[in-house]
Formats: sequence, C-alpha cells, structure tokens
Amino acid sequence: MYSPSQDGAFCIYCRLFSPAAGIGPGNQTRGALVLTKFNKWTTAKENFKDHETKDYHKTCVLLGSNLEKVVQKSHDSVDLQIDKQCKAEIANNRKRLLPIAETVILCGRQNWALRGKNDCGQLSPDEEPLYNDGGFRALLRYRALGGDTDLMHHLQNSALNATYISPRIQNEMISACSDLILAKLVAQVNAAKCFCILADETADVSGTEQFSLCVRYVDECAQKIREDFLQFVPLSDVTGKGMAAVIVERLAAFGIDLNYLRGQGYDGAAAMSGRFNGVQAFIRQMYPLAVYVHCGAHSLNLAVSDACGLPAVRNCLGTLGSVHNFLNTPKRLLVLQDSVTRLLPTSEITRLKSVCPTRWIERHDSVLVFIELFKPVCDALETTAEWVDRDSSAGATQLLLSIKQPEFIVTLHVVAKVFAINLPLCRQLQTPNIDLANAMKLAKDVEELIREMRVNAVNVFSSIFAAVTTLCQYLDVELLMPRLSKRQTNRCNVQTDSIEDYFRISVFVPFLDSFCVQLHDRLVAHNNILSSFMCLLPQWPRSTTSVAAARRPCDKQIAEMSCLVDTYAADLSCNKDAAFGELEMWYRQLSSQEECIECMMWWLVRPATTSCTRCIPLL
Repeated sequence: MYSPSQDGAFCIYCRLFSPAAGIGPGNQTRGALVLTKFNKWTTAKENFKDHETKDYHKTCVLLGSNLEKVVQKSHDSVDLQIDKQCKAEIANNRKRLLPIAETVILCGRQNWALRGKNDCGQLSPDEEPLYNDGGFRALLRYRALGGDTDLMHHLQNSALNATYISPRIQNEMISACSDLILAKLVAQVNAAKCFCILADETADVSGTEQFSLCVRYVDECAQKIREDFLQFVPLSDVTGKGMAAVIVERLAAFGIDLNYLRGQGYDGAAAMSGRFNGVQAFIRQMYPLAVYVHCGAHSLNLAVSDACGLPAVRNCLGTLGSVHNFLNTPKRLLVLQDSVTRLLPTSEITRLKSVCPTRWIERHDSVLVFIELFKPVCDALETTAEWVDRDSSAGATQLLLSIKQPEFIVTLHVVAKVFAINLPLCRQLQTPNIDLANAMKLAKDVEELIREMRVNAVNVFSSIFAAVTTLCQYLDVELLMPRLSKRQTNRCNVQTDSIEDYFRISVFVPFLDSFCVQLHDRLVAHNNILSSFMCLLPQWPRSTTSVAAARRPCDKQIAEMSCLVDTYAADLSCNKDAAFGELEMWYRQLSSQEECIECMMWWLVRPATTSCTRCIPLL
C-alpha cells in the first residue's frame, strides 16, 4: 500500500495485524514496510519478494483473510461474532419483546384502550388482578397462559425494571409505530408529486386546541385517490397566521415536499377561509398553486342548516328530536318496538335515529326513519300516556299532541320529500374518491330537481297532501288551518280558504326557495374554481351539427388552456404549442367516442339502418 502523505510503501497486513511488541520468530523488531516507510525503489522488487517469505507476514495475511471471511459471512460486528453468548442474549431479548410489541399493535388496530384502573407493577399471569388493569395487560396474561412460554418466562423472571410493560414503554412503542406509518405515508405523498392538505381545528376533552391534519393524494400503486390522517398537532395561536405557520412547519417536519402542495380544504370559518387573514390566504402567499376549496360536505351541512331555519321546519325538527329523546330509554323503547312489531311486522327498523345537533346531514336519516315509524310512534306514545308514572304520561301526552298537529305532519312530509332527494348527494360527498367536478354536477342535479319541484309545486304538493290526508284519517286527526288574522306579523298569514293552498304557500314553497338559494350559494358556487379547468371537459351530449365543430377547441377554451399552462408551468414538461396540440387531439378523441356512444344508444331505440355505418359492426 502506498501512502501519499509518507511518500512510501507499507504492507497493509503487517501494518494492521502485527502485535504491539515484536513480530515473527525471535521477537523481531518492526521496521520498513511495517513501522517505517519503504522508499528504496531501486531494490523494491527484491525487498517485496523477501518480505513475502517472512513467517510473520504470512501470519498477518492469514489473520486478514480470516477477518474478511467472517465479515462476508455475517453482517454482525466482529465482537458479537466472537462473543456468542452476547449474541444469543440479544436475540433472546428481542424474542421476549416481540409479543409485547404485537399486543400493543393489536390494541391499536382494534381501537382498544391499553390502560386500566391500575396498570402498574409486576404482572403475574397466574393471578387475577383485584382491579381492571386494562386490555394490554389482560391480553398479555391471556397469551402467556395460552402457551407462549417465552412471554411467560419473561413475565415471571424479569427484573421489575426490565419488564417493558409500563405505560412509558407502551407510549414509546406507539410512538415508534406512528413514526413508521407516517414515514410510509410521507413517501407515498412525495411520490404522487401532488397533494392537498385537509385540516380542522377543535378542542379535545382536556381543553387543548389542536389540528387534525390529513392529506389527499393519488396512490400511484393502487391507482386511486386516498385520504390519510397524519397527526394531531397542538395549537397555541388560533389566528389565521398562527395556524398557517403550524401547518407549514409540521408538514415540513414530516418530510413532505411542500412544492407539491396544490390544494387546501378547510371549513368556512373566518380564521380558516378568510381572504386576507385566513389560513388559506397566508398559505397561498407562500404556495400560490395551493387552491382553497371549502369542504363540500360542510357546505351542504350549512346549506341544510340555513334552509331549515323556516319556523315550521325548525319547530318540526325540534319536536322530532324531543320524541327521540323521550323514547330512547329501555322501558319506553320496548313499548316502541312492540308497536313496530304489531303495526309494521315487515319493517327492519325498530327504533328512531338521533337528531344530531351539529351535523345536519345526519338528520336526513332521522327524518326518513321517523316518517316510516310514524304510526308505531303514535301508538307507543298513546300506550305510555296511560302509565301511572306522572312524568312519562305527561311527557307522552304533550308529545302526542305535538306530532298530531296538522302543521307538524305536513312539514314532516315536506322535509322528508326534499331530504330524500338530497340524501344521495350527502352520501357521495362523504366518499374519499369524490372530485370537485363530480360533486358540483351532483349538486347541480339536486338543485335542478328542487327547482322543478318548485315550478310544479301545485302537482307535487298535491301528492304530498294526499299522503298527509290518508295519515290524518288513520290517526283521526282533523286537517285544519291555523287561525288567520288580518294583521299577523309573527307567522305566515295566507288569506285563503283552501287548507292545501295554505300549507303549500306557507310551508312547501318557502322551504323549496330557501333550500335552492342556500344550495346554490354555498355549494354550486364552487364552480368558479373549475372555470379554467372546464376547457378540458367538453359539454356532452352535443347535437349532430355541432359534432364536427367540437372536434377542435374554440377561442375561449384555448384562452383557458393558455391560462392553465401559465399557472402550472412548473408541473408541465411542454410549452404552449405542445399543450394546444395535445388539447386538439384530446377533443378529437372524445368526439369520436361520443359519436359511437350516441349511435349505440340511437340503435337501441331505432332501426339499425339509421345508425352510423362505422358503429354497426361493433353492435
């Protein structure tokens, strides 16, 4: 081996493996090629050959060869390979920790609480605890008694400071699992090269303000959209600037590349959605491509909440919640279930659903279930009103009088009619793979259906009123209008002699108008975000005369495409000319597919001779 710093040669084997004192037979002293450099290059060949014949050199070469074989055979360090007992002890310790870690992971996957009333001290598998010591220790005890001899030996013979089952060790294992899961999620997000941050702020049971951070991205391996939770992050500053700083800092700490941030999804609170001092505004200052989208499900929730502010609807839903709370006790619930069995023997629903005070979307199911169980509910309240218990009988009588009011029955049927149309939209907005364009299309469809009901209000309400009349006849309730007055300011005062006209004008039409306005303002208005992207989605279906013209984008669509190319230049690997060419090819491809689809649908209802000759062989 040549040393540039010494400007001489050394024997690498003798340099590394020769003993500290002398070397070779007779305890020879170390000299050139071992301790000192060799630089007599004129006699180098003879000296090197002479050195190779030395016994101490051969011994050092043997030691080096043995070391190389040991290292290639195992990845363990040399001291562990030499000390077999130490290596066996480490393997045994890892084997003893394995069931403890598996139990912690099992509790986490099943969402079971690890802790109990007293989960400290030594764990004796053969002794049952006096108090509940938690699911974690109970599972360890069950596993040890079930035949896990290694775990049994560990629990019985380990020192009290080395059992590794304390709450602190549990938290460390949970933290390690969290780090591993988070690292995998971060790798998937960075591989997608495009993600949206979802965040919501609330206070936990201890009063600590915290963020729940989630990401929405496309999983390249599974080829689907995913929404994954990242972490809860405590907050000390709940202003828009403070929360934006926390989001950016935590995402960077996780290892997520914020240059791929393309969207933000929060609620509509001013601190989150404010145009100047909201979280989305501060983040867009740092990352301009991070478009803010108000949560669609939350927007629909607010729209339904505001639409239900009509006094008749508000009172109806309040009464519905009171009936649920009254019947939601074991004794009264048995009465309701008995009534359902007698009156609706084929019904699979046997109890009312709660009316959530905050999530108005959950009220869809509660209203539809209540109207289905209306007759059994009345029967159960009539039975409870005859009890000796004063509180139960008085409460049942009051609620029975309330739900037998004509205004309540009419309003309940009106709300059920509208909620039945809105329910599919609610469920679709909860799915993780919904996109903004599809959500807006669904919302637009619901809005159009409600507006059609508004246009045909007379005919639609006539069918609703017929169902109300049938139910009132069954319950022996007389359909009457409230007392009218010429000067009424606190409620609707429709001057009419027709009961149907009164409820249509006072309840049905105002509720439809309010629902349409709120749905359009809070949800359909999201279409503004999609304005530039609509150039990629031609309007279908098209008339036969416009098919040829639609094979190429118009000037407006080209201008929108130019805006997209300028905005997302960092994400595109082409210039404007290449983008326009790809857009034209995309339109031509879509138009040809649409012609085939139109011809196939036409062929199904008309003679085949009227179809496109190009598509007939495909049929």
